[in-house]
Amino acid sequence: MSEISFSLADLFERTFGYKTRAFDPDFKRVTGSSSLSPARKENGAQGSPYYSADALGNEYYMPVTISYTDSSEQSTPDTGDRQGSVSKWELPYPVISVTSKKTIVETPLTERRGTVKELINVQDYEIVIKGFLIGSSNDFPEAEVTKLRTIYEQNAALSIQCPLTDIFLLRPDRRGSDQVVIRELSFPAITGVKNVRPYQLRMVSDEPFNLLAIS
Repeated sequence: MSEISFSLADLFERTFGYKTRAFDPDFKRVTGSSSLSPARKENGAQGSPYYSADALGNEYYMPVTISYTDSSEQSTPDTGDRQGSVSKWELPYPVISVTSKKTIVETPLTERRGTVKELINVQDYEIVIKGFLIGSSNDFPEAEVTKLRTIYEQNAALSIQCPLTDIFLLRPDRRGSDQVVIRELSFPAITGVKNVRPYQLRMVSDEPFNLLAIS
């Protein structure tokens, strides 16, 4: 059997248009006045790990885990409520970013420079995850693509665990909710390899609200 070799960093640049060190991180060692190096911080403030290992045992930084309802759930015959177990999946080879915008009303002033800014609200956080699905053999990763498609089509919120997203989502004013909704799923084209398929997820934060009925 022939051996297939490729660079994930090169594939990422070819697919998404910019370079990343996520697949070949250079962990700088920080030293102080003591002869002993400080212990590495393994987990974020909310408990999510900073490090994990890929399928080949190589360590990488900032893993992302999603928790979702298993697609095998079924309705109970008595109540019709949907029952299902919660499954977790550590997304393979993720590169994650978080962005947000503010809704601001700007009112021009008569005979004066500038505008009056009125802050309306902070919009949802948008979370973008880019990565690769890699088959266990030299074949197309059909099972992994199907799994991601199934999760996307559930039309339900899911939970996300990552030290970066924990900072923005697990806050008292959000009631500690780490739920997000997948807005967009894409599988960009790639050439030169058949057992690797890039993926991109666009998610938005899903904050719980209480609706009051006024009669």
